[in-house]
Amino acid sequence: MDEQDEERITAGLILRAKGGDVDAAKLLFTEKGKRVRPIRFQECQTLDELKNEFESYMGMENVTHAESDHATKAFDRLFKLITARDAARKQAEAALTNISGLLVVPMADPLAWEVMAEKSQAALKDHART
Repeated sequence: MDEQDEERITAGLILRAKGGDVDAAKLLFTEKGKRVRPIRFQECQTLDELKNEFESYMGMENVTHAESDHATKAFDRLFKLITARDAARKQAEAALTNISGLLVVPMADPLAWEVMAEKSQAALKDHART
């Protein structure tokens, strides 16, 4: 069924409902309850954007139960995805920070290297004995 057929059937049901046909009114009410307006939550990259989109969607006039359920499920799914993505990003940044520490090399006089090497070897031997 294409869009024109659907509009024609809907127009016929509206006329019948206005004429007092209870069954046509019930069909129209049920069909209206099933329709869901499109949501744009997928475009959100942060939790603040997601929150604002959700609030504006739920603040629209005549939000049906089906639309409310659909928006809530989409919000929950994207909230979990965004928080997991942000947690993984923070963990990766923390790991990178831990790995990328600076190596501190003490500055010493090249003439004192031999003395320092002897002290280091003596310290290693003492440590190995204990």
